[in-house]
Amino acid sequence: MLIAAGTWLRTKLRGALLGAGMVVTAECATAAEAIEAAARERPDVCVLDRELSGGALAAAAAITAPQRAPKVLVVGGHGSDAERRAAILAGASAYLSGEPDGVRLAAAVAATQERRQR
Repeated sequence: MLIAAGTWLRTKLRGALLGAGMVVTAECATAAEAIEAAARERPDVCVLDRELSGGALAAAAAITAPQRAPKVLVVGGHGSDAERRAAILAGASAYLSGEPDGVRLAAAVAATQERRQR
């Protein structure tokens, strides 16, 4: 699992995922770092903050471009249809609006991982 977000949200997401028994292999503060880490670590799922420095949607598009790319879950934003469509068009497998709590985040990541295994 890769997490890319600002420091405060990254800490919160890491705690929620670790609390759900998931393994976090990389943490990034920018889109560029996330793209590099995804290529290096080859995680099953990348969780990107919608407000990621450098652009979560640009990172999603770059991360999902290669074959056997990880699935991407974009978190944050207001949950509008336009935001959801933009995330999906950028290559994200899923979009979770608002500030996700641990239960919602873990469920969304598990569902995203399951899609990868099909």
